[in-house]
Amino acid sequence: MSSVTHSLERRLSLSGAYNVRDLGGYSTMDGRTIHWGRFYRADGLHKLTEDDQKALLVRGLHTVIDLRHEHELKQFKNVFSDSNEVAYYNVSLVNPATTNRKDIHTLGDLYIDMLDNVQPELLRVFQLLASGGGQAVLFHCSAGKDRTGVTAALLLGLAGVPEETIIADYSLTGECIAPLMEELRKGKPEGLPDESYDKFLGSDPGNMIMMLEHLKAKYGGAENYLASIGLTEPELNALRAKLLEE
Repeated sequence: MSSVTHSLERRLSLSGAYNVRDLGGYSTMDGRTIHWGRFYRADGLHKLTEDDQKALLVRGLHTVIDLRHEHELKQFKNVFSDSNEVAYYNVSLVNPATTNRKDIHTLGDLYIDMLDNVQPELLRVFQLLASGGGQAVLFHCSAGKDRTGVTAALLLGLAGVPEETIIADYSLTGECIAPLMEELRKGKPEGLPDESYDKFLGSDPGNMIMMLEHLKAKYGGAENYLASIGLTEPELNALRAKLLEE
């Protein structure tokens, strides 16, 4: 069950979201395994039914980290934002207007920009991920692909998961979000041509490869990156303990 090919077991079958996935089961380079049921990555949660919410709560969901921008929160309210059963946090990782920038040509460029220029926000996200002991955390954005993908890649990289597995996990989003494409196209920033925006809706593995190469070349990998932006040694140890089976 540790293979990315077991997508139906990794993906949660919910009525109101299409890209909710358990990060557990992946093997690390030193032969260890990522805990099932500790970290979930997801797309938007605004359409979750009561049964969907119960299905997540039954899995021990304790914390929801919403990575979306303010206008997304207003337009599509998170069903857990006022919950008494989970701790809800919003940490916006990117302004949608970023896609209008002349120096952002691909999603790979966007991910690199996030690593270099959204460090205080990423630090906050990883502090939240490290808290709460062994309780389950879900982090998400609108498609569960870009902001969520960068966060998942750093988590898996910290655990020592091979790059090819991180890339495959990122690419799995493509088949998951097909039912979401019409809704996602409605979020196109004003003034951006349709053809330019469409290239930001995919999950070509080359984009994650670009990010991982930059992460390695500039920072020396996920652990060094997280330490460089301010995550403390106790927080790094807490994350590793939460991520890895004994």
